[in-house]
Amino acid sequence: MDPIRRVNTTMPESLLRKVDLYSELNLEDRATAIRQLVAEGLRVKLEKTVLERYRERSMTLRQAADLLGITYPEMDELLRRNQIPLVEEPRVAYRRPLRPPRRRPRRRS
Repeated sequence: MDPIRRVNTTMPESLLRKVDLYSELNLEDRATAIRQLVAEGLRVKLEKTVLERYRERSMTLRQAADLLGITYPEMDELLRRNQIPLVEEPRVAYRRPLRPPRRRPRRRS
């Protein structure tokens, strides 16, 4: 488990009331409710960003799955649910492996 660090934040009173309502409905304390909401919000936003990047072909299926912490088949299913087709060859910034220079035949004297 990751170490827990204290973070202070400010938010509008109306948002804090909604957090408190969420914590009461889920029988959680405020800090736990905020952690849950931040984790879920981050998951949703990260998923949206990764799907956009994949759609733009700026990352591979494997990279997208790694960023989301899911398996390759789970990523494939996520793409299907969001009606995003598999990309055959993404325009990802990668370099082709360098070929060794051609050797010239030795001249025999």
